[in-house]
Amino acid sequence: MAKAQSKIAKKPKLKKAKKRRTSRKKGAEDMQALLETLEEWQQLEKDTISITRKIAGKTDNPLIQTLMKIIQNDSKMHYKVQKTIIDSFTEEAITLRPEELGDMWEMMEQHAEMERATIQKAEEALQNCRLFPQRQLLMYLLEDERKHDKILTQLANFKRKIYPYM
Repeated sequence: MAKAQSKIAKKPKLKKAKKRRTSRKKGAEDMQALLETLEEWQQLEKDTISITRKIAGKTDNPLIQTLMKIIQNDSKMHYKVQKTIIDSFTEEAITLRPEELGDMWEMMEQHAEMERATIQKAEEALQNCRLFPQRQLLMYLLEDERKHDKILTQLANFKRKIYPYM
């Protein structure tokens, strides 16, 4: 007697991004390629903002609306970060002096403590929640708080490198 095979739905395959062949040239040619890539990436972020707005507008489901808003806001921030990078090459270089960090470092350390506390709260909430949609949102929040902590840690490392006695 042959066993009936249950059909398991497979995840749809996403198209892989086309790899650009780039040569390892130095100087201005690399800079131009970088700027072009960032500008193309900015356009993708704009398109993402537009489509997530449309998706959220077509549903009354609060989970989908929330997720689309999260992606939309992230894409807006990505666009701003990309603009900062582009402007740092085309307008004004990014600088950071030790005294700029020193003037506000106490508040930065306080902020880092707050981020660690939010990570702890997110972990506690996740332990106490078994419902799938809520767990997904809590995992998103936890990862986002960890990202904030990582950014502040990177800034602390940067501060130590530019001024090891602060």
